[in-house]
Amino acid sequence: MKSLMLPLDSITEFGDECYAHLSEDGNQKETLIEHTERCQKYWFNIVEAKHIETVFIKFEQLYLGDITNEARHIFELMSVNVVTLHDVGKINPLFQKLKMKNNWKTEYAPESISSRHSIVSAIFYLDYFLGIINTAKGDGRINRDESDVLKDFAYIHSYIISRHHSDMNSLEYFFDGLTGKNKQNDNSGKDAYDWCEMFKQDLYKEPVAKLRKRDEWLNRMVCQSNEKNIYLYAWTRLLYSLLVAADYYATSEFMNGYENNDYGNVNNIDNIINEYENNDVQKSIHSYEERIKRLDEEQFAKVNKDTVIGNIKGINILRTEMFLETEYNLKNNIDSKIFYLEAPTGSGKSNTAFNLSFQLLKKSDYCKKIFYVYPFNTLVEQNMNSMEKIFGQKEDIMSNIAVVNSITPYKVKNSSNINLYKDEKYAIEDYQKILLDRQFLNYPIVLSTHITLFDTMFGRSKDSTFGFHQLCHSVIVLDEIQSYNNNKWGAMINFLKAYAQLLDIKIIIMSATLPNLELLTNNNAKAVRLINNREKYFNHRMFANRVKVNYELLNRKIGIAELEEHILQHKNKRILIEFIRKSSAEKFYAHISESAECPVRLITGDSSIQERKDIIADIENMREVILVATQVIEAGVDIDMDIGYKDISRLDSEEQFIGRINRSCRKDGVVYFFNMDDAKGIYRQDVRVDTDNTLMNEEIREVLNSKDFYDYYEKYVIPVLKNAQGQCNDNNIDEFIRKEVGKLDFNKVADKMKLIDDNRQMYSIYFSRNIIDKNNPENVIDGKKIWEEYKELLQDNYMSYQEKTVKLHNIRSEMNMFMYQFKIELYNEKHKPVVEHLEWNEQIGDIFYVENGENYYDENGVLNKDLFKDNEDLFI
Repeated sequence: MKSLMLPLDSITEFGDECYAHLSEDGNQKETLIEHTERCQKYWFNIVEAKHIETVFIKFEQLYLGDITNEARHIFELMSVNVVTLHDVGKINPLFQKLKMKNNWKTEYAPESISSRHSIVSAIFYLDYFLGIINTAKGDGRINRDESDVLKDFAYIHSYIISRHHSDMNSLEYFFDGLTGKNKQNDNSGKDAYDWCEMFKQDLYKEPVAKLRKRDEWLNRMVCQSNEKNIYLYAWTRLLYSLLVAADYYATSEFMNGYENNDYGNVNNIDNIINEYENNDVQKSIHSYEERIKRLDEEQFAKVNKDTVIGNIKGINILRTEMFLETEYNLKNNIDSKIFYLEAPTGSGKSNTAFNLSFQLLKKSDYCKKIFYVYPFNTLVEQNMNSMEKIFGQKEDIMSNIAVVNSITPYKVKNSSNINLYKDEKYAIEDYQKILLDRQFLNYPIVLSTHITLFDTMFGRSKDSTFGFHQLCHSVIVLDEIQSYNNNKWGAMINFLKAYAQLLDIKIIIMSATLPNLELLTNNNAKAVRLINNREKYFNHRMFANRVKVNYELLNRKIGIAELEEHILQHKNKRILIEFIRKSSAEKFYAHISESAECPVRLITGDSSIQERKDIIADIENMREVILVATQVIEAGVDIDMDIGYKDISRLDSEEQFIGRINRSCRKDGVVYFFNMDDAKGIYRQDVRVDTDNTLMNEEIREVLNSKDFYDYYEKYVIPVLKNAQGQCNDNNIDEFIRKEVGKLDFNKVADKMKLIDDNRQMYSIYFSRNIIDKNNPENVIDGKKIWEEYKELLQDNYMSYQEKTVKLHNIRSEMNMFMYQFKIELYNEKHKPVVEHLEWNEQIGDIFYVENGENYYDENGVLNKDLFKDNEDLFI
């Protein structure tokens, strides 16, 4: 592939006369040819490190099919040299004059496009490769159909070049601009074409290749299978990601002297697996395997809480059996791409998933990266804590693992220096590395959320696409993916299966309530169920009878007073109550705090991770406590309660909630379901909250009792979704993939695949106070000090961009434990948010600072919103 890269001087003779970048002090200049060679170096380094050449070959097989060797050669030449021509437009004389302080051929200055260079580069790319295609067709080396397809890619690749400093929009937008018919009057493509034609004709007496005038080719291009449309979409994102990564690395090398050699691969998988298998849990499992092999069905059914096999007892025997069964099935289907792990709540799915992901890396020649992806940040943190327990003493392993989200500081690869960037003056190269690692996900093992992953897969912004190439040859563990709106499931599984096929991704989808997503796609690529007989586990008394379910409160709408009365009849119990509206949780907390004789605590979406940690630590050893919560309690909060109360919503949520009760199987657990708030107002367009699909229906209660979620989805949910997918509306998956995905409309795809639709305008209030870490009382977090550091950073105009970006992100991650978001209800004449009923001291942007923040909290550290505004339901 490296041999296909063209030298820039074969494209233009001006590579040494024109400049690509100036140093910040203006004393050093990088020629266009120097920058291009740096970009080519990094492009090839990434492709080689991530084995992306195999993805290129796979795309040719899946998309192009049986074409001549000459057509294939031209396609590969076009693909590889996107990076070669991406900045050739910097020979624009106005770019040289205005940006590079280089008065070069000013008589050709293009006033209509000013100093823009990306769109000029796109025209030069089109001209160069359309010329090659036309010559090959004229010589009879390729046929007409091949010529048409190659021209399609010439336009697609030139579109990528045109956007390499911008967000992705749509191919149609780009083509309309080339023809002068752009509906938003952005006809810079035609202006750039006209200037290139004049420039080339004047200097070389040669015409520029003629462009297509009509857009029929866009419709022709998408008349194919859903899989091929997704392959094309993924191909375009991949080339864009490779280009911007190579361009960033090359620019950083010139500007800051930082030469990147690390692309986020797991290179010590044997060490990781050895360390993992040598922890006590894994040694017990493998000792069990050696001694027992596996239990037969009769032996398995007889296991109870007092059963001991080797040094494994009770429910851990069932967890061990599941662990070994899934590993066996994985190894026997190692060439498959999609794996489903459906297992009961409390069965050890996370540990099983760790093992499966390590096995996939061990068995693969190319897989060098793992993504563990969860619905909530609390689950991310919980699983990071599990990693630390396993590998905490191994610096070489922990330096490979990073949490990627908005509330965690940027990772420093040498974790022994993890806080140096906050207090010490790092060299700019160090900050550059920290920033580039985060932007391009250069971590071998990543723990993150569904929202972050889907933004990488489908987001329209340049930043979103930075890490897309990291998906190639990776393992992705997706936990509870069905927790999002079911209208997206069909598109999800179509994308995941096509991505897995093209990019060679191994995907493990796991849940206690996993729907049969295969019914929502026509993609017949093999998917493997890692547990042969789900009922063997779900119906075992250790899982199925761990908690008794009581429906006596469901025969009516219930109010706060009646619910409180029912709860307070229980004495000396650890009680968990979940509401589906935050406002209801807060009202109930305030109400029951006045009457309960035992401690009462509250956890909602407002609670920071530190607050949740403190509350969990606080109640861990309490024999009697009432914990009021919202849906955030369903996963990622490691608690074991005796009695549960839950406002009904989706069946998935009911099962997740049950998993918080009697986890240890040492007592008799019970859960009461009640009906207070309307779930349809929260889970909009989700068929699972239709009354007949909830616990208001006797049949659904039986599903919950039997744990037959597979049948529930196939009978009550999937048919509705399949019917919707065939309708002539926004839910039609085939139309979406043809019209938006196939036409490379990145805006519409991003909107469709966005997991959470929230268009509310919000402001933040920062309540300054001191927070004591209850796990380490000597650690006092000073809110005022953090606020002052934040202000100093914003006002520092001399700090480098890299250092400032890293430090701002990290201090904002600390600020999260002091900040709360509220919906903007009122604006002033300058369209700035107005905060009523609150005495605030400072404002920075949409953040309002309150000096005496402790005055707004109760004795349990819960924010009392009644002191400053109406108690609104803003977010969970």
